Amino acid sequence: MFQQMINGSIAVLTRPSVATFEEHERNNLGWAVIYAGIGAVIAALLGAIGAAIAPPTTVDPATQQQLEGTPFESILTTASQPPSIAGATVSGLIGALLGFLLYAGLVFLIARAFGGTGAFGELAYDISLFYTPLAILNAVIALLVSAVPVIACLTWIVSLGAGIYNLFLTYLGIRAGMNVPQDKAILTMVIIFVASLILVCGLFAVIFALVAAVAGTSQ
Repeated sequence: MFQQMINGSIAVLTRPSVATFEEHERNNLGWAVIYAGIGAVIAALLGAIGAAIAPPTTVDPATQQQLEGTPFESILTTASQPPSIAGATVSGLIGALLGFLLYAGLVFLIARAFGGTGAFGELAYDISLFYTPLAILNAVIALLVSAVPVIACLTWIVSLGAGIYNLFLTYLGIRAGMNVPQDKAILTMVIIFVASLILVCGLFAVIFALVAAVAGTSQ
């Protein structure tokens, strides 16, 4: 099955179309999670190597003194320490799998609301075929930037292209996995994008408010 999924990844990445997805589609949630997990482990290992090459920047003394005694002190201290390979692998695996399942679940619920008839296992399998190799590609790009910072501009362009390609493949995966027409697949993606944007903006707003409150209290 693993070789079958690799062949499916190669096919959808090199011959992207609804027909290609349907040709390699299987209703197998278990293997979709395993495949995404394998990619997550590889990406986490590459991330740990990159962190070892370019350790996180330490917190400057002024900031550390300002946040002393607040909950942010331990968070910043932990973040400034280079992660262990084992710790980075486990945390990367858990985070990637949760992200994969939440993303696939959100797509499934929205597409189902628009009349999609596909099974969750089919959609997750389709998404895993490109989610896994693109996650590894992003990890390789990050590792290259850690090793050779001067190529950051070039790798940023590659990352942007991979992100756009990921959106296109998601669109095709929705059409194939959920059996929805073109307009409803596009609406599903628009809703997902807006929801993700709101979530990210809300998260940054909360973090900014907490930092501002702590800074105001310490003055």
